[in-house]
Amino acid sequence: MARKGYVQRTLIYEGVRYYVTGKTEAEAEAKRELLRRDLEDGKVGITKNMSVGRWAKEWLEIYKKPEVNPRHYKDLEGIVNNFIVPDLGGMRVKSVKPVHLKKILSKTTGYSDSYVSKIYDVIRQIFREAYRNNLVAQDPAEALKKPSGRGKKQRRAITPQERKLTLKVAKEHRGGTFILIMLYSGLRPGEVAALTWRDIDFKEQAIHVRRALKADGTVALPKTSAGYRDVPLPWDLADWLRTRPRTSMLVCTNSQNEQYTASSMKAMFRSFKRDMNIEAGCRVFRNQVMPPYAVGDDLTLYCYRHTYCTDLQAAGVPINVAKELMGHSSIAVTAQIYTHKSEDAFKNAADLINAYVVQSVVQDSEDVETSIG
Repeated sequence: MARKGYVQRTLIYEGVRYYVTGKTEAEAEAKRELLRRDLEDGKVGITKNMSVGRWAKEWLEIYKKPEVNPRHYKDLEGIVNNFIVPDLGGMRVKSVKPVHLKKILSKTTGYSDSYVSKIYDVIRQIFREAYRNNLVAQDPAEALKKPSGRGKKQRRAITPQERKLTLKVAKEHRGGTFILIMLYSGLRPGEVAALTWRDIDFKEQAIHVRRALKADGTVALPKTSAGYRDVPLPWDLADWLRTRPRTSMLVCTNSQNEQYTASSMKAMFRSFKRDMNIEAGCRVFRNQVMPPYAVGDDLTLYCYRHTYCTDLQAAGVPINVAKELMGHSSIAVTAQIYTHKSEDAFKNAADLINAYVVQSVVQDSEDVETSIG
């Protein structure tokens, strides 16, 4: 009921009743017509005429914001704003056809397969919920096929030459400690960046992994409980760390003696690889290292973590123990590395089986002699 002195008018649109009021009949009628126009244009309410851009924002607010963490929400928002809104933002939800969605996915060429999957999932979810809310007669994304993205980069262990160059350059380079910790303990880059001197236990010969640098620049607990672990501190690394100056509570800092960021880690490693190439004999012209390069783009920080895992395998460390040391949530992840048989691992396996066979023969002989006696 309208307030005293006001006129109320009713509008039924798509089965929903709306009320407007005005000081006069003419004002109430004008407001009702304006509301009808806005509903038809999809500017207000959740209706079949609403734009894709508005529905996508409603979907984010209603279905995602209460369920996901802020970082995940920001990723979803970025996909909506960068891939969906530019092409379909002004189109009415009910007018979207499968071809429109296929056109969006055709623009994901060059992105990683995991990122293409995220874009595909967002599109599917937005229009599945639109169908459930009766905004579309048929889900245009129902039969949509996910295109293949760029394959995941294959990580590898460093070569003997790269190991030699790494150990030599690390002695003088400002990022040497960072690289050596990855090589000798297998920590992730974010875990190294968050290490404090309190995490280095010289007495127990261990590194306590308790925190990690996140993509947003904050330091927090490891992503999974498996990341919360202790890793052996090898003697060579312990000796190196004992000689390092402690200008910060952090073990490794950037060139400004501050906590590493994702960008400063990349800059540090570019500089480190540059020095590796110079150490390998590459010429420098106008401050640029000239090809051919001894160290290529396929050498990444994660190659040192991968190397630690293959070193564990070569040393005969059981895969279930390696899983714990690497901080893997699933042994299947460790197995992907352990299944890459190295020459050292093969030789170590041969030595172990030979030693076992010899011991078994000796034991069997002693058992026979005992029984005869």
